[in-house]
Amino acid sequence: MTVTEWLVCRVKRAILDWFRYRWYGALEVYSPLGELRLPMTGTIAQWFSKDETVLVQLTPQANPQQLSFDSYMLLRQIGGERVPVWPLFQQSYTLERTSALSTQPLYHYRVLAREACLESDFEMIVELEQYHYASPQELLARWWCPVDRVWQGANVRPLCPRCGSPMRFGDLTDATRASRFLVLQLQHRQPYEPTYIGYVRVDPPIPLMHRLLPDGTVQPHIRQAVFPVDWFEPSFSVERLLQMGAGARARSRFEQWWQAQEQALALCNTRVARLARVVVHPDYRADGLGQLALRAMTDWISERRVPEMRRSKVMVETVAQMTRYNPFMERAGFRYAWETASGRPVLFLPLTPEAREYLERFLTTDAVARVHQGRLYQPRLKPVKPLEAPIQLERLEYRYENRITLKRLAPAVLALLEAFNLQRRSIQKIVLRNLSLLIEPRQIVVIVGASGVGKTTLLRLIYGAAMSQQKPLHQLQAGRIVMPANVQVAAYLPGEVEPRFGRTNLLEVLYRLTNDEVLAVEILNTTGLSDVMVYRARFQELSTGQKERARLAYLLAQRPNLLLIDELGAHLDPSMAARVARRLARVCRELGITLLTTTHRSEVVDALEPDQKIILGYGTCRVVPRSAEPTQPTRVGASAESAPQTARDL
Repeated sequence: MTVTEWLVCRVKRAILDWFRYRWYGALEVYSPLGELRLPMTGTIAQWFSKDETVLVQLTPQANPQQLSFDSYMLLRQIGGERVPVWPLFQQSYTLERTSALSTQPLYHYRVLAREACLESDFEMIVELEQYHYASPQELLARWWCPVDRVWQGANVRPLCPRCGSPMRFGDLTDATRASRFLVLQLQHRQPYEPTYIGYVRVDPPIPLMHRLLPDGTVQPHIRQAVFPVDWFEPSFSVERLLQMGAGARARSRFEQWWQAQEQALALCNTRVARLARVVVHPDYRADGLGQLALRAMTDWISERRVPEMRRSKVMVETVAQMTRYNPFMERAGFRYAWETASGRPVLFLPLTPEAREYLERFLTTDAVARVHQGRLYQPRLKPVKPLEAPIQLERLEYRYENRITLKRLAPAVLALLEAFNLQRRSIQKIVLRNLSLLIEPRQIVVIVGASGVGKTTLLRLIYGAAMSQQKPLHQLQAGRIVMPANVQVAAYLPGEVEPRFGRTNLLEVLYRLTNDEVLAVEILNTTGLSDVMVYRARFQELSTGQKERARLAYLLAQRPNLLLIDELGAHLDPSMAARVARRLARVCRELGITLLTTTHRSEVVDALEPDQKIILGYGTCRVVPRSAEPTQPTRVGASAESAPQTARDL
């Protein structure tokens, strides 16, 4: 017998401890080669029972007496089927961001989705978990000291209160032993981009679920009335076991919890998985990565039968209030079914034709479900009434005059200036000369040029015409601007026209502008600020990239049909600037907004795909239509390599 053959083995025992089971454990098995110790994560080993049959294959270079994490493969034998267990799930995905006009690629992401198995994975999960709205615990993780064997709650790695050494990750306070995690890593990233951009947590389905009907009555055990009973049973029910006295002989509350969870793991065997978390890094929201995470999750669940690795999965359920305000789960295929007895929406994602048939039958025959037809989210962000006519710029001229004096200067400074023959004088500079343009409704127009050539001046004059401003800076010196009668303008001109956030949180600011909390959230989501911690943050507390998107949200909340933005993406890194510009262009085209913006960033121009590019010089102007300049794709955190999977836009 060679070591590369599949070995039929029998489980002797699982080895794991309280302190590091998330990222280290082992499974001891009896094999034809003798006893083997298979190193793996404790989250995998804990699901196996004594005397269970498994299949093991060793690599040609493996030493049976001292196996490593990558020197073997493990399959679980379930009836006549084989379920892959080790190595852990790992798959690459490509998410391509395309033009809304030409469908040509603008940039793409390359993402590696793999099951969490390293201590560093869970440290980053703790960091990302702080962005998640559903965490009821203030301290998200428990840490332990390998020297003193003491525990401590913290959100970042603490120092041991006894010996002062860095503590190790122990567990997440809000997770169960049945929880499994899939992390998303950005491949071929820029040096300034994060390694981890999100994670998914999958649990067994909740033990009991009752339905709240519109008249206030409760329908018990709703899932068993719609789907086969054995799809949800036996589930992972720690509370029921504790009531029955599980872990009664334990020496501590934690040991009692551990023993009750041990028994629940042994009993749990369902055909449905529960999506407990899907978290995407705040800087990467609204660019399709949430849907990519769900795509990876379904592949993981279908292939590995997560979390139990026993019966095949037919469906994924989720219970989440945020689905009322963000449609990305529905766009990924989830269907709304009902409200729980506590008033939380429940959605299902069928993985098999059988599950799809059961769900569709319910949605078409149930009196309440026939009304919503499986849809929970109702969009509020509607198109505006576009400009009813073009904006006409006719023979504009504008010049600046600067009067230089030498009064009230220090003698040394005056002597230096006189050495350069600087005299009192008046300097005039022409920035716009005989400029005529036609800007059609719904167009995206980009104004480019060197600093000081009149880009901001042009926006300022257009804003003054739209607002009928009489201030000197907004007054034409020659020519005229003809505005459509129905113009509704919103503008960001730094230092002149800016959003007024004050010290109020973002959601409240947008609610006051829209008088609609759902619309306020939708606008924030649209600009990529789809995190509740950002909703409640004040403008001063945001990062530079978040401030840029908050300004866009403020402008969109005014429901303009003409949007003026000076220096779009000026303070963003190239990747972020491209993402923000692409999203803004898509929103403007979908809502019918005419956009005029200045920029000096080539990646912003490429992502906007403007209908016109206005190139200003020192008193000169050249107009380049879109057809004259093909867009070149920009790489954002990805390589040009292809991958087997794609995902749609969020």
